Amino acid sequence: MKILAWNCRGLGNARAVRALLDIQRQIKPDVMFLSETHLGKNKAEKLQRRMGFDQLIIDESDGRSRGLLLMWRKEISVQKQGVTNNYIDVIINDETTWRLTGIYGEPNWDQKEKTWEAIRTLHENMSMAWLALGDFNEILFNYEKEGGRPRPQNQMQDFHDALSDCELLDMGYIGDMFTWQRGKIRERLDRGVVNSQWYGLFPNARLINS
Repeated sequence: MKILAWNCRGLGNARAVRALLDIQRQIKPDVMFLSETHLGKNKAEKLQRRMGFDQLIIDESDGRSRGLLLMWRKEISVQKQGVTNNYIDVIINDETTWRLTGIYGEPNWDQKEKTWEAIRTLHENMSMAWLALGDFNEILFNYEKEGGRPRPQNQMQDFHDALSDCELLDMGYIGDMFTWQRGKIRERLDRGVVNSQWYGLFPNARLINS
């Protein structure tokens, strides 16, 4: 199974949609998680049809910010567990049963704790193989940031603590470390984290940054 997670920073214009379609043609994902779509339900359903996906779950945007979208093909069985501004949480029933959470972390520094508490809450209600991936809007180490001021240690430690409390490990990556750029500043804000049960089911899984 191939899963694509992408912070598209708005799909309200034809250029952004064309870029997404190009990525889809290259990767051919079975499941796609998009954050910051800036889409309401009607436009999301139109995008779903255009991309050839059969089902979707949406956290609607106000048209100017946020918005999450999970789409998948009919061959994949997906059961919705929860939807908020920070995640779409589902159970995947393929050859095995496991949990997938598409994450969009709080972008504002004074609200980061909302993301970590959301992950902890999900962990409390979860006892199966688990993959959480997406834009966490935070780094774990200062070497995951290039340019600009170093990230305060306490902010990164809060992220570390949340992953440790939930027994989640970083998957690592293939490709470019940095997944976000503004001017001369680059950071690794997107990642996948998994628990030991998920690693046991999919020991050969790889995350590719492209």
